[in-house]
Amino acid sequence: MNLSVRRLPIRTRLALIYTGLLVAALTVFGAGVFLVLSEQLQTSFDSSLMANAHHAAGAFAQDIGADGQLHPTARLLDQFAATGGRVEILDPAGKLVLDSAPAGTQLLPIPPSDIAPGAHPQDVHAALAGGESYRLVVEPIFGPGQAVAGYVVWAASTHDLDNLLRTVALVLVIGALLLTALAFGAGWLLARRALAPVADVTDTARAISLSGDFGARVEAVGTGGDEVSELAVAFNEMLAALEENHQALQRFLGDASHELRTPLTTLRASLDLAARPDLPVGEREALLADARSETERMARLVGDLLSLARAESGARLEVAPVELDAVLLEAVRQAGPAAAHVRMEVDSIEPVVVQGDRDRLKELLLIVLDNAGRYTPAGGIVTASLFREGLNAQVEISDTGIGIREEDRPHVFERLYRGSAARSLRPAGTGLGLAIARWIVEAHAGSITVSPRPSGGTIVSIELPAAGR
Repeated sequence: MNLSVRRLPIRTRLALIYTGLLVAALTVFGAGVFLVLSEQLQTSFDSSLMANAHHAAGAFAQDIGADGQLHPTARLLDQFAATGGRVEILDPAGKLVLDSAPAGTQLLPIPPSDIAPGAHPQDVHAALAGGESYRLVVEPIFGPGQAVAGYVVWAASTHDLDNLLRTVALVLVIGALLLTALAFGAGWLLARRALAPVADVTDTARAISLSGDFGARVEAVGTGGDEVSELAVAFNEMLAALEENHQALQRFLGDASHELRTPLTTLRASLDLAARPDLPVGEREALLADARSETERMARLVGDLLSLARAESGARLEVAPVELDAVLLEAVRQAGPAAAHVRMEVDSIEPVVVQGDRDRLKELLLIVLDNAGRYTPAGGIVTASLFREGLNAQVEISDTGIGIREEDRPHVFERLYRGSAARSLRPAGTGLGLAIARWIVEAHAGSITVSPRPSGGTIVSIELPAAGR
């Protein structure tokens, strides 16, 4: 496509396409109509010419004398010429005997083949005489014994026929031009109306790029269910998702900055106090221990943030068959020493193989077991179980801990979210573990839910597609 055409608005290009197709159709239709009409008129014209010549030849046959020679009368010639044609009478050799045209008028050009001995012409020929176009036919005049006594040449001017065809052609051209202009205007208006949602999408996108307000929406959404309306609906859905992600990012940045500000403030204050020369050794060591604790908490927070960033940047899983029961046993064994104040055990386990990333699945189980241990008071129990349910592997990790309040339950998988009970029991938590756990589960096409334990505590249920489904 030409570069100048590409720069035209889509509605103009569509209107040009519609108009081009219409012009092509009108050209074919108009040319067909003109050719058919021209052929029909010329056929009718020639038929009339031949009928007149045949009638005249019959009439002049009465002027053949007893000697077999033709003696045409000027009166009969004038009568035939008065019907609207030019009539010439030729002898058998083709020489002019009588002519209805005034003296000095250019003779009609007679095809030699029409007056050759033994010829019986019937064809109509085009001729030019005196600057005027004619159609003529040569009709033999038969005498006794079917001998040719002469010829009648009947010619008629095509001036009126040509004028009629020119008028028809002009009407077709003017009509086609009017229809083309009307089609272009109508096509442009229809294209503009049909593409109104696209223009609204463009305006909305520009407004968002200038203002950064993802709350804007495309209003010109049709109800016809056509492709353009679906584009506008999809654009609105994308804006809604972007708005939600933007708000979540703002909350995340605010929460992350708050979470990092607290340990940094504590760390700076502890170091400033520890630098005082008159501070007792015991207090200095306590301050340094607090600083080390805050540093470790900050390191965990940054590590969790990096894990989430890698996950959301499209980190690929190393998918292979994984014996989930072996991974669960290993995770329980490793998580136990970190939660020595509780009893961590495996209740029941069934061999199940899943397709997934072994390291990520182990990280998932360690996160859930670590959370269960952290928020279960001393003497509590954390129980893990694995069984197959239909086509899925089901992991359940229950604890006898502090539980999760109903109003906190919908938010536990949000980044940096921590309920008030969790903050009071374990102030050093980052609030990112369950967010990472949810990403790992969803990356394996599974689901994770949190529900209250009937006798107190929490049950975390993880469902993963089992291999060999």
